[in-house]
Amino acid sequence: MLFSRKKTLPLWRKDVSNPAIGCRVMHIDLKGPKIPFEVFADFLETLGRWGINGVLVEYEHRLPQLPVQTQFPKVDRYSRDEIRELTELADKLGIEWIPLVQTFGHVEYLSRLSGSTDMFENPDYPCQLCPSSEKVRTYLKNLIEIVCQMHPRSRRIHVGQDETFHLGFCPACRKRMKKIGGKIEFYLEHARWVWSLVLDRGRQPMFWGDMLLGEGRLDLIKKIPADVIVLPWDYGSTGPVTAEFVLWKGQRPSKQVFRHPYSVPVTGEMLPVFAAPGSFAEDLDAPDIETIGGFDLSKGYPRSFSQIRAMAKTGRHLWGTCGVYTSSDMHFRPDFVRGTLNPAHMCQTLADLGGQGVIGTSWARGHSLAPIGAPWPVTLYNVAQFAASSWTGSASVQDIKARRSAIARELDMPEKIGEWSLDDLLRVVSCRSQVVGNSGKIATVDRVLKLLRKSDISGCFGDGLLISLEAELLALKYDFLCEEVLWWRPNRENLPPSIVKQLRARFSEIHRDAEVLKKRAQPYYVTWVGEKAAFETWWIGAVGVHEQLAESAISSLLSRRKSI
Repeated sequence: MLFSRKKTLPLWRKDVSNPAIGCRVMHIDLKGPKIPFEVFADFLETLGRWGINGVLVEYEHRLPQLPVQTQFPKVDRYSRDEIRELTELADKLGIEWIPLVQTFGHVEYLSRLSGSTDMFENPDYPCQLCPSSEKVRTYLKNLIEIVCQMHPRSRRIHVGQDETFHLGFCPACRKRMKKIGGKIEFYLEHARWVWSLVLDRGRQPMFWGDMLLGEGRLDLIKKIPADVIVLPWDYGSTGPVTAEFVLWKGQRPSKQVFRHPYSVPVTGEMLPVFAAPGSFAEDLDAPDIETIGGFDLSKGYPRSFSQIRAMAKTGRHLWGTCGVYTSSDMHFRPDFVRGTLNPAHMCQTLADLGGQGVIGTSWARGHSLAPIGAPWPVTLYNVAQFAASSWTGSASVQDIKARRSAIARELDMPEKIGEWSLDDLLRVVSCRSQVVGNSGKIATVDRVLKLLRKSDISGCFGDGLLISLEAELLALKYDFLCEEVLWWRPNRENLPPSIVKQLRARFSEIHRDAEVLKKRAQPYYVTWVGEKAAFETWWIGAVGVHEQLAESAISSLLSRRKSI
């Protein structure tokens, strides 16, 4: 089992009788590891206990069959019997199973199959299907048919359609795009055709709304068939009212973020990317500003969750998508702070606006050729927080603090680790250090690890947290060696040999620790997370690349500069 059996419901379900949001959906991304079947089943049990009543399963190459001549190896796929058993279990638990298959962008995985080159809009970057290709249209017709047949209980089918940045690349598409009137109109033509495939089979299509909402095309959204669910997403807003940027006609930071505060914050600042003139939130025209909810005049910031507020004005189904774990959190662990507060405040916003559904996304990797992210059991803290927020509709500090002990118990973790709560320590590792470079972060992670080890934590979440933080510590130490080489390399001709000897000795020590951790991490990964091949991919991205860079950097100290 993921966790020990509990005799009573979680605190948030005991304190609140009726959920604040009707559809509370957890995203399960199979682009990364193939979750072991028995663990997958137990994960569904856990989600049901926590109050989640839907799963959005992003299959990628894990379907039993794809409508192509060459199939992925059987070891990479779930069998039909496994899918049937999992979907039947979900049904018994009151969990709606929503399959997600990509029908436009994010199809990099197909490039691993022979004979797929002519399906891509840009063969040199195989991330997007060509909507002008008859082969693509046949593939999608058959794909939707397979998905519907395999999921007879699924009322909704998610068809992806996000981040299609190569629109109009091929000559045929470029010609059609000019005739139709523009990139977004061209995008919508293909998207509508895919929705019709789903609607014709009596299912409700869902799609990511970033291509339309990101361009501020509410005019086109209002023309979409009423049964199609548009899914705006916002992974950055972490406050109840104000936001540092808006996602409307591009990602637009607020000018207010960059005004000099003439003070030094306690934990450091994270500034969004400085925009070009005319590209700030304040540069939107008055109707756009009104559409996204306006500005908080007392503070000078735009209101949070701009796309949700825009969708609330359309009279359509109102859903939102938050970030439980994102690819930008990288390889080791979620950002436990952002991954708690972003879902909490989105759920509260949706509850206040009468939203019907919320999806908490947890991305295994940015795309199927990208590095694999953190072991998904380490994200279960954020999943539990999302479940609680979607059930209660509350993001108050008091409510989040009140459930911290309950969430620790749900994860089979101690309520106190020394004098610290689990929330305290997860926040500590999520924040950056004020010390320049990696030395401050190394000290922080090392001291947190010592506290955790003294508490003798274990289990699916506990062991995963230890392994992930230990891997992060190794990567930080390798990176610190690279930083030191930057100090020494400009004068390497005069460098005492003892410096290089010391750096090599430290490298060897880190390498030995890495080998020990890898042997311990692999059986954990294969038991709880996914297959051995996925572990190797994760390990290379998490630790291996840092090791290679450190080794190359140290070796560069031994090379002699050419005379100028």
